[in-house]
Amino acid sequence: MAGPENVKLLVTDVDGVLTNGRVTVDDDGRQALDFSVSDGAGTTYLARSGIPTVILTGRNCRAVLHRARDMNIHEVHLAVRSKADKLAEILSSTGVGADCVCYVGDDFNDVPVMRTVGFPVAVANARPEVKSVAAYVTRAEGGCGAIREVAELILKSQNKWEETAARYGLPDT
Repeated sequence: MAGPENVKLLVTDVDGVLTNGRVTVDDDGRQALDFSVSDGAGTTYLARSGIPTVILTGRNCRAVLHRARDMNIHEVHLAVRSKADKLAEILSSTGVGADCVCYVGDDFNDVPVMRTVGFPVAVANARPEVKSVAAYVTRAEGGCGAIREVAELILKSQNKWEETAARYGLPDT
């Protein structure tokens, strides 16, 4: 297994990772999801450092597309039946090796992908079985800053964090 210092692409699930796993449905059947602003900052920092983020989800919800645009997400793949197959397509088209991918997941359907990437991550509230295949388990729960935590870990491991902080006039950290 590789570590965060080798990551060139972040791939993430939505439900339970970018959200807290709750779905609100109104009387008209419209769905609403809760996303963390902190996670959006994390994906933006990664994008500005040349590390794109891709969403793979079985969910087919336009709210994901709207939020992804605000989060500087490179690609969004909705209604994915096989995340492993879709990831293989993405890697083929980008030329990024699986060993340079960080995948963040929380449930059983994430495990096949986690087993193929260089840096598999589980969020704090992931299923125990998912945590057992992760190289790193976040302190933050899904939808509560877990992606921001992973973004910072990657950027710090690649000595890009100081550059990120400096863009905002912050001193070296």
